[in-house]
Amino acid sequence: MKSAHLKGLGALTLIALGATTQVHASELFPNLPTRTVGVQVKIQNFSAADAGQIKAAGFSFVRFGVWSDSLGSAKYQKQVSDAFAAARSAGLPVLLTVRAIKPLMTASGNLSELATAGESFANTVTKLETSYSTQLVAIEIWNEPDLETYWPTRNFDTTFVPFMSAMCKSLQDKPQATPRVGFGFARPPTAGSASTVALNRIVSEYPKCLNAISYHPYGMTSTQISNAQAFIQQNFHLPGVISEWGISALASNGGVEGQASKIGSFIADVKKLNIPLTSIYEWKNSDSGSNDREKNFGLLTSDGQPKPARITVESQFNAE
Repeated sequence: MKSAHLKGLGALTLIALGATTQVHASELFPNLPTRTVGVQVKIQNFSAADAGQIKAAGFSFVRFGVWSDSLGSAKYQKQVSDAFAAARSAGLPVLLTVRAIKPLMTASGNLSELATAGESFANTVTKLETSYSTQLVAIEIWNEPDLETYWPTRNFDTTFVPFMSAMCKSLQDKPQATPRVGFGFARPPTAGSASTVALNRIVSEYPKCLNAISYHPYGMTSTQISNAQAFIQQNFHLPGVISEWGISALASNGGVEGQASKIGSFIADVKKLNIPLTSIYEWKNSDSGSNDREKNFGLLTSDGQPKPARITVESQFNAE
């Protein structure tokens, strides 16, 4: 990355950091099988049949998201419980990502409202953990808050830390049965980045709030990912995990064959780097995507037909 001292890290140092992270991973994620790669699904179309195919392909878990401000709906609660039931039918644990979709405060600068929202969010996390702890790999707090799309409260630099600090303060007094990772950053923390500034505050004040730092290294090389892992370990004394990475089967990426090749290379890289947990985006194409790129990340077509990437993934796992 850009930090000069990271560029100076020798290969042995990076390998040592990776090995240390891997040792912690087996303790950190007790519900995770030996293999550490999972795949993302959407709860609205995730079935027991999907779960069976995902398990047969060699994935160790599924990742799906829950919107905290939708959980008041009985219909939505059933959708969530049905997704957990589908995963359970195939013996697949779940990486559960939790976030809100509405702004966390009504008036700009109202820090007390942010604190109240943080406490409420902590209660939601606790309830989900209590309900599903036996099935959870971990609970991931939020998804890509460094992008305004997924941080509807806006003004990340001034609103993120007050909210998350209130959440962490509330969680620290409760027993923890499930690992917590955060915060699903769209880009990994780097020297001086807004995410690093925020994490320095949160992790130093509430060192038991998170068990790992999660991020999404779309478009990054193996060396860049290795450097990101080292930066996270050095600065926050926590392992880095990849809660989302994928490649769309666009013509510019080589189509479905190019997608398959890149996914195969990525899985080989994260195995060499000893990443404690990695989730591939995603199991099926999404017809609801806003453009061709968003619609074509799946290892299968939207109607369930395997793409070359599905075969490549299985070959990677069978080679272990």
